[in-house]
Amino acid sequence: MKKKCICLILLSLVAVFIAVSCAGTPPPPATVPEEPSPPPPVSVPPSIPAPDQSTLNTLNDAAARAAAARKLAGDFDASSFFPSDWESAESLFSQAEQHKNTSTRDGAQESTARYIGAAEAYEALIEKISVLCYEDKAKELSDARSAAVNAGAGALFPDYLLEADNAVTDAEDKYQAKDYYGAKSGADDALAMYSALKDGAAAYKLREEIAGRAEELVPDVLLQVDTVGMDAIEKWKAKDYNGAKIGAADALLMYSALKAARDAYDVREKIAERAEELFPAALSQADDVAFDAIDKWEANDFKGAKDAAVTAWMMYLNVAASTERQTALDLKADTAARQEFNSAEAIYNRADAAYRGQRYEDAAPLYEECLPIFRMASQLAMEKRRAAEEALRRADQRVAESDETARNAELILEGGVQ
Repeated sequence: MKKKCICLILLSLVAVFIAVSCAGTPPPPATVPEEPSPPPPVSVPPSIPAPDQSTLNTLNDAAARAAAARKLAGDFDASSFFPSDWESAESLFSQAEQHKNTSTRDGAQESTARYIGAAEAYEALIEKISVLCYEDKAKELSDARSAAVNAGAGALFPDYLLEADNAVTDAEDKYQAKDYYGAKSGADDALAMYSALKDGAAAYKLREEIAGRAEELVPDVLLQVDTVGMDAIEKWKAKDYNGAKIGAADALLMYSALKAARDAYDVREKIAERAEELFPAALSQADDVAFDAIDKWEANDFKGAKDAAVTAWMMYLNVAASTERQTALDLKADTAARQEFNSAEAIYNRADAAYRGQRYEDAAPLYEECLPIFRMASQLAMEKRRAAEEALRRADQRVAESDETARNAELILEGGVQ
């Protein structure tokens, strides 16, 4: 019974298959999309630790240290003193800047090491420079102090000199403590102090020399200069040592201009009358320069005033020497006092050559040297003339007396004959 059923089922399936085949070719079966292949397994890198705050702080400190050392070396002109060392340090610093890494702990630590290397290179350079600078500055300070003492600062301003010496000691202490900025600042102050003392002492002495004549001729101008000197002292008291230095230098310049003007005036006074007669053109030219000095002073060009006053003084000396020489010639000193005149003439010729060559600083002392010798020659010539005139007078007197004696004798003889 079971076999019969199975046969019926099979026959039914065959019949269906044949029927379908006879109806035509069936459509192709629908394409079923393939499932995508699973991606390859991803290799997960090990975890990279980020820098903690302590690591970043260390990096920042190293960068700041390198930057500070670099600035200090630059401020002390390291590139000029040690150019190859400077370039090496600069290269290290540039690498540290370009490769600075704050994203990972290892990168930050490597950056820190690079900055420390640059800092150490700059610091080694600073040590080398500091030794050179110390030696140069120590000599400069020693020379400046000697100049101040030689100008009389120790005798005139002992307390101020001690203050300057103390500034040097303080700068030395700062240098030993590696406070190079403080040491430099202190040394610069001490240099300014010594310079102010030197010029101040010179100005004080110059004022003592010219005060009497200046008070007589130009009291207002003298007060103007005195005010500049007092202002310099006030600046010192306010610890503005550079201002004190400038003020002392200004006062010295102005007193120097006053001295040159006084000297020019005094020379002119001595020779004016005779020079106007003998050398009017040269005297007029010197006067023009003297007036130019006054104009420059009134325009606050004190250096120009001093230079013009000195030039006027030398021009007056030239006129004075020429006047004294001509006076000596008029008195026949070239024969009556030949030795003295020839001595003065030799100096005068040297002075005149220097003057014509515009070597005024050489000419002035030579003119001053020959002036008294010409005067001495003139004096000797006058004395010889007076002596000759006296001898002639006495001779004339003797002749007169002899004539009188002869006449008396003649009268006696004539009376006796009678």
